[in-house]
Amino acid sequence: MNRPFTLDNALKARLAELASRTQRTEDQLLDEAVRDYLERQDGRAGFLAEAEQSWQDYQADGQHLTGGEVSAWLCSWGSPDEKAPPECHD
Repeated sequence: MNRPFTLDNALKARLAELASRTQRTEDQLLDEAVRDYLERQDGRAGFLAEAEQSWQDYQADGQHLTGGEVSAWLCSWGSPDEKAPPECHD
């Protein structure tokens, strides 16, 4: 059974105050909040799928980079001695 969506009184008051302060409607704020939440969840799902694939690849061939190798490479970006991407290894 689907129940109608409701906010508790404290959230309703905060939403009304924010709508007034930002000169937007409560519906606009709710729409934005739901869109932001769904985009974050989609991004999280993509990240988890990529991490799972990386783990399966590592288990299959043992190829990897260490956190230090990646960090050193990223820290070099934009510097005069920018490093090439490190090579994966066993």
